Amino acid sequence: MDSSVVRCMHCGQANRVPDGSDGKKVVCGKCKTSISGDRHPVAVSDADFDAMVSSGASLVVDFWAAWCGPCRQIAPVIEELSRDRPDVIFAKLDVDSNQRTASQFKVSGIPTLVFFKGGAEKGRVVGAVGRRQIEQAIGQYLS
Repeated sequence: MDSSVVRCMHCGQANRVPDGSDGKKVVCGKCKTSISGDRHPVAVSDADFDAMVSSGASLVVDFWAAWCGPCRQIAPVIEELSRDRPDVIFAKLDVDSNQRTASQFKVSGIPTLVFFKGGAEKGRVVGAVGRRQIEQAIGQYLS
């Protein structure tokens, strides 16, 4: 039986999911969170940010704020990419509610997309950029 590898949006664990499992509940082997259904960016906070990064997964973190127009502008692009790129986990960190992590990563302008692989920052893109530029950055920093 063929299968695909899907990363858990909660803990970053790679899970082998059999093809044809449509309609069946599929859970992560590590944290037991459901990994079936639509994929959306994961909300992260100061409390769980380090655990998400240290999972080693290919990760894109969108540092954003609700009042930020450019952040709202790229939010649909991040949603689309989250659905279209099962090889990458997309996360969102609200800089107003999570100032410790935003300060730790010296985020001074938003939106800022920070790319992590193997638990380390590999690069970043600042500003409201289009899908093409985000995909190029994924290729450059996470391949």
